[in-house]
Amino acid sequence: MEKKTIAIIGFGDLGERLSGLLPADTWHCLGLRRTANAVPEGVESIAIDLEDAPSLGVLAQRRPDALVIALSPSDRSAKGYEAGFGDAMAGIVAGLGAHVPERAFFVSSTRVYSEADGGWVDEDSATAEDDPHVAAILAAERAFLDGVENSVVLRAGGLYGHGPGPLLKRVTSGRLTPASPPRYGNRIHRDDVAGFMAAVLQGQATVDATVINLVDDAPVPLQDVEAWLCRELGVPYAPPGPANYGEAPGHKRIRNGRLHRSGYSLQFPDYRRGYAAVLHRWMAHSEREDGLDLH
Repeated sequence: MEKKTIAIIGFGDLGERLSGLLPADTWHCLGLRRTANAVPEGVESIAIDLEDAPSLGVLAQRRPDALVIALSPSDRSAKGYEAGFGDAMAGIVAGLGAHVPERAFFVSSTRVYSEADGGWVDEDSATAEDDPHVAAILAAERAFLDGVENSVVLRAGGLYGHGPGPLLKRVTSGRLTPASPPRYGNRIHRDDVAGFMAAVLQGQATVDATVINLVDDAPVPLQDVEAWLCRELGVPYAPPGPANYGEAPGHKRIRNGRLHRSGYSLQFPDYRRGYAAVLHRWMAHSEREDGLDLH
């Protein structure tokens, strides 16, 4: 049987995890990134420049059966987001030409939702169109859905599972979230992001929508997560008193009903199971890598 080809644009940690889940005897992985190096054995690395649209013509040439896109801003400014998301996606769509992958994923972010007072949101909830950074992400989502058939936007919560990350570093240094008011966080282990995509590609899960939230089952206050981590690490939990925010940071609780309807079973359905695995690996191997980003 002829192998299928998957092209992963922005090949990094998620791409490495996904490529490791797809059987080598049935899938050939193309890792597209700025520099054609540092990829696992068995992955074909291809150098591209997302700011140079002609370099993306490789997509039409290689005609991948599956496509995964993981973008990042060129810098933290609004223009950096426009370049890293909207402009980059336009180049990717153009680079595909007339080719239509059987399945395409864009790993987006739950940051796009406008809810800021801890309320519940789902995939149909309002988005923060007036935020220029969010507007750039949404522009990329629209260009992807409009320009690529068989496409699904995956709005991922805070990714963790790649080294300790900023949250664990904050906790171990005693920089804790104020005791009140509650501030909810939503997260997803990196293995579950890769696992979901692999399950769909191999027919073990199905999608019935063009936008799916990838978050676990436990959108809980950050204070709860930090208190649990302190107990597990054996360090004092001594958060500062109630916050006196001039403008309180936005937060929300995100529903994942579509994820569950897919038939995919989360490996890490809550922060306890997920961070237990992170702590075990971190302590066993003394890893000191960044990677967690809370939205």
